[in-house]
Amino acid sequence: MEIKNVIIHNMKKEIKGIANIEYSIKTLDLKDKKCQSLLEELYSFFSKSIKYGIFSSSDNTAFHQEFDYYLNAKKKDFIAFSKSVLPDLKTRMDSIPQSKGGYIIFAEIKNQNENFFVIFVVRDKTGKQFSYENNTMQINEVIHIDTNKLAMACRINVRSYQDKKDRYLSFLSTTQDETSKYFQKWIGAEAQSKSHEDTKSLRKIINDIDIPEDEDGNTMSREHFREKIYDLCSKAYSKDINLRAVSEEVWKDPDYISNYASQNSITINDEFMADETELRKMKKYAIFSDKIKLDFPSDYMGTKVLFDSTSDDTVIIKSKAFADKLRAEQ
Repeated sequence: MEIKNVIIHNMKKEIKGIANIEYSIKTLDLKDKKCQSLLEELYSFFSKSIKYGIFSSSDNTAFHQEFDYYLNAKKKDFIAFSKSVLPDLKTRMDSIPQSKGGYIIFAEIKNQNENFFVIFVVRDKTGKQFSYENNTMQINEVIHIDTNKLAMACRINVRSYQDKKDRYLSFLSTTQDETSKYFQKWIGAEAQSKSHEDTKSLRKIINDIDIPEDEDGNTMSREHFREKIYDLCSKAYSKDINLRAVSEEVWKDPDYISNYASQNSITINDEFMADETELRKMKKYAIFSDKIKLDFPSDYMGTKVLFDSTSDDTVIIKSKAFADKLRAEQ
């Protein structure tokens, strides 16, 4: 990960209180290892639980307007942009008595050849630390950032947004309660559910991801593995697929699939409704068109059943047994 810009402001607010903005006047030192470590931890945590979306077309928020202005400016002022959007956030928080403040981290990063603009909201917590003062061991109360309890976050894929592609915006999906929705509304984020694309992404992942060993150290075939995942998704979880639940069941690690998706730049919501037709392809392909019916295991696609690169109306079936059977029918 390459960090290009980082600034932290403090939105100080207690429950039922009024927010007070504590602005920073300069960006962080990018050479500071603590800065790199903090951003990597936050980004890693965020990547485990993502919901994708776009800017709302019905609510052109101050953030959205200022972000467009910032992207299109010839001379970009990162600090000024980060300050300009916070008053609207304060107003929204003040209208919700149960909302709590936190550190608002704005950052521009480059990860896997993509430029992102990210906003994290993290809260501090009280801890204890020993120190040696006046020849006596003292217990000092200190404040430290709890990166494992990232409150809210949003990430914008700059190129995808400028190219007007879908799902350029992603936000932390674990925070869905009414009290915290002010953050999503401040950004102007609108969730974009795409069952077909998410189910297709899951199929792609299952085709390539490592197959876990069983208790005896044996690894099942890819075909049987796909059937296992299909049965799990179609029977155990019905139509709603939760990647963390699948990961926990199969790999004993709730973040296994999300980590793989992040490392391989695969766009997939961490929870989505399955596209049944697309999901069945995990087990087999079944096509009926032009009075021809073709039914074959997923393993055959690209190996025994192929597209002819020289003709868009030709499909190649590489099977001597099938060819012999077809000849016998003539």
